[in-house]
Parts: sequence; C-alpha cells; structure tokens
Amino acid sequence: MATPEQIKQRLGRGTLSHNPALNNQQTDRAQVGFIRKEWAEHPTSGLTPARLAAIMQDAEYNNLTAQFDLADDIEEKDAHIMAELQKRKNALLGKAWQIVPPPNASKDEQRDADMVTDVINGIPDFEDLILDMGDGILRCVANSQIHWDQDGSIWYPGKFEQIPARRFTVDDDNRNKVLLRLDGGGKEELWPLGWVQHTHKAKSGYVARAGLVRVLAWPFLFKNYSVRDLAEFLEIYGLPLRLGKYPNGASKDEKATLLQAIMSIGHNAGGIIPKGMEIEFKDAARGASDPYMAMLDWAERSQSKAILGGTLTSQADGKSSTNALGNVHNEVREELLLSDLRQIASTLTRDLVWPLVMMNGTTFGHPRRRARLVFDTQQAEDLTEFSTAIPALVQVGVKIPSAWVNEKLRIPMPKEGEAILGLPQVPSAMPVAALKQMPSKTMELTPLTQSLANAAGAQLDAEITGIAALVEKAQSWGEIEQVLINAYSNQGAVKLAAIMQQAMSTAALAGRYDVELGN
Repeated sequence: MATPEQIKQRLGRGTLSHNPALNNQQTDRAQVGFIRKEWAEHPTSGLTPARLAAIMQDAEYNNLTAQFDLADDIEEKDAHIMAELQKRKNALLGKAWQIVPPPNASKDEQRDADMVTDVINGIPDFEDLILDMGDGILRCVANSQIHWDQDGSIWYPGKFEQIPARRFTVDDDNRNKVLLRLDGGGKEELWPLGWVQHTHKAKSGYVARAGLVRVLAWPFLFKNYSVRDLAEFLEIYGLPLRLGKYPNGASKDEKATLLQAIMSIGHNAGGIIPKGMEIEFKDAARGASDPYMAMLDWAERSQSKAILGGTLTSQADGKSSTNALGNVHNEVREELLLSDLRQIASTLTRDLVWPLVMMNGTTFGHPRRRARLVFDTQQAEDLTEFSTAIPALVQVGVKIPSAWVNEKLRIPMPKEGEAILGLPQVPSAMPVAALKQMPSKTMELTPLTQSLANAAGAQLDAEITGIAALVEKAQSWGEIEQVLINAYSNQGAVKLAAIMQQAMSTAALAGRYDVELGN
C-alpha cells in the first residue's frame, strides 16, 4: 500500500474528491466480478498428511487461496481452536485507545488529534473492525474496505467491510506485498485510502508463513484421525464377536446371506440363515479409549500453546496446574496481547489516522510530527500496596512526583476547577496536648541561678520536711488544715501569709516545670 507521502503526492489536497476510493469500492469493479462469485473450497474434507503438505507448499509458491480456505475450515470445524482464537481476539476489545499528538504539540496538532478522536468515536462499528483485524492472527491477512462518507467538509469512514482473505494474493517479487486478485489470474495493488490493510505477524516470516494456520493444521489433522478412530472404537465396544460358519461347498449367495445375517443381527436381535450354517458369539470386544484420548489431549494442548502461549489459562488437568504456574501462563498471554495491540495500532495509525489528518486536518507534515493511535496497555498497580509503600518512601526522603503516582494507579490528574476528594477537617486538640507536643526548652543554669537554686532548695526542703511530718499525723483534710494553723499560728498573720504565698509560688513553678518536661 502506498505511503502517506505517496498518497499526498498522487492525490493532492485539492483533488481528493476525484480519488476513486472515496466514492467507489475496489471490489465492485468488473475486473473482479468472477472472483467475487467464487465459492470457498473445503480442503479439510478427506485431508491427508500428503494433501496438507501440498497446500502449504503451494502457499510458498504464492498460491495462498487453498491455505486461506484451510484456515476457515479449521476455525469452523475445531471447537477448541475457535474458542482459543476468540479468547485472544476478544481481549483486543478490552483496552481503551487514544489519539496521541506529537511531543510538544502545537495548538493545530492538538486540534487535529482531537478531530481524529471525535471522528473515530462516531464510527459505530469501530470495535468490529478491531475484531476483524484479529483474524490476521490465524491467516496473517485481514483486510477491510473503507466506505467513505462526507459531512460538510469532513470526510469520515461510514463503515468497514471485511473482505475474505481468499480474494487476496501476494506479489511475485515481494512476498510481503498483498495484492487484490483479478479475473484471469491477474493482480493489482490496493487503492490508496481505500483499505485498512492489516498483515499480522503471529510468528516471523513472510505473508504465507506468518499466520498460525500452518502451526495449527498438523495438530488438527492428527486430532481428526484420533476422533475417527475413537468413534469406530465406540461403535463396536461391548458388542460380542459374531462368527458365521458355512459348510463346504456353500455358494456365493449362501455366503452373502450368512454375512448379511451376521451384520444385521446385532441391530435387529434376530435373523435367518440357511440350514447347515451357524453363528457363534464370542467374547465382547474389549479395549480402552485412553490412547485415543491421549492423542486428543496432546492435540488440544498443542493448539492452546500456539494460540495463547500456555495451557493453564484454558484447562486444568489437576496434576501440573498450580496457581503460580497459572499466573506465569497468564503473563505470557498478556505479552501476546501487547504484541497484537501494537501491530493493530500501527495499522490503524497508517491506514485510518493519517488519512483523516491528511483529508481534514492542517498539520499533515513530517511522519514524526503526526498523530498516532495508541492502546492503553498499562496495568494499574495494587492500590493497597501503593498506599503502604509510598508514605514509607516519602518519610525516608525519596522524592516522588505526584503525576507518577497518578499514572501508576491509573488515576487521572484533576482538571482546573474540578472537585477533588480530601481528608475531613480534624478538630483542634486540647491545649494541654498541644503543650506536650512543644519541644522542650529547658533553661540552661548559670552560676548565679545555680547558687539561688541551692539556697532556696535548702530552705524549701526544711519547710517541706516539717510540713510532711505534721501531715502524717493527720487523719483527714480537716485535721491537716487545723494542724497547719496550729503550727504556724504563732508566726503572726504576716508570716503566715508569706508562707502561704511561698507555697503558692512553689506550686506554680512546679507545674510549669512539669509542662516543660511534658509530664
């Protein structure tokens, strides 16, 4: 398919309306009339190893039609292959996408990216297009024709039409260049702007060998042999051996009559034979179905490995299946999904995003400055683990940008003026608790303050010792009061007041000291 530069050179911005792909479909022309009416063949009917090898060899000689038909048959006839492929294809629909402008985008580049986003969001069957592109996993080729429509000056895809893979072939000189088959064995290039042309590399190789059909065909063939043998085994299992005996000289007609009686007696439980002949019933047919089931199990496990990268995401055998091993197999499946999405995003960028920018935008310039489609494949981190780890890292001094945390947790950054969640207002604590949280500011002692403290401490200790001795003799608060009055009544009112003042000052200083210590 032509590159965007070639498209622009061929068409020009002023001649888009004359491009045939915008008003017609390439597959509707008379040159492909006979090809369009071809009926698909079914190469799996009576398939043998020799026939399968011949189909694959023809594909290597650029005759891909039989191999594409083989892929259709395999997917339709084998329920296990169909189920595993659907798992892989449906996983493509579970990821969000976005149109990303180039780095440090200008206003016009951002506007074009937003325009493409709006156009694609308006396509009703865009998810079906992605699902159809997933057919390339099996066939390698998955092409959809674009039916363009116009709304004013805006061109947009009205719908996408998937075209069967058997209607395509490859160039004789370039095995990776997909062409459209024409009547009489001719070929032609796909029209620019007319196709979403997807070639999926499920494995390395050119178009004929990059699909999984060549890997899955052999287990499919051997599985069919085992199914047939198992059906024959079940048909005779448990039935007795019926042995007919005819006398010497019996004619061919008599022998045929005896054989017919033997074959029908098992179903009708009765029959007639000429006199002189007899039928003996031997032991019932014996055996086991284990060999056939072992082959079936091997084939299906091989198919699961080829499609999903493992078996434990499809079935558990009760022996080797563990949670840890299942997680490993699921990680392999995630890696396959990332590969599929990367290839599909590349195709959609080339065949859908760039044409939309070219026809409707203003910034269709250098390829490195064009918008592109990107799938969101990042997994959100565990919120519980992050909420525990981040505060601990911050406390030890790790500098963590808030935008990085939002990205890891898949939490969008708030827009300007947007309401955000916050912690509830915590009522202020009691004044005492606030004082306890204040850092200690104990005054350093100087020689003067030390001497004053020693002098006051000796006198205070003497008075406290005397008061303590009096208090120990009292039996109640009333007696304590009376003992103190009796002990200091002879000191006079002035002296007693001084003692009481000294006691109050001492109590105040003691309280402040306790506050300083945080007690």
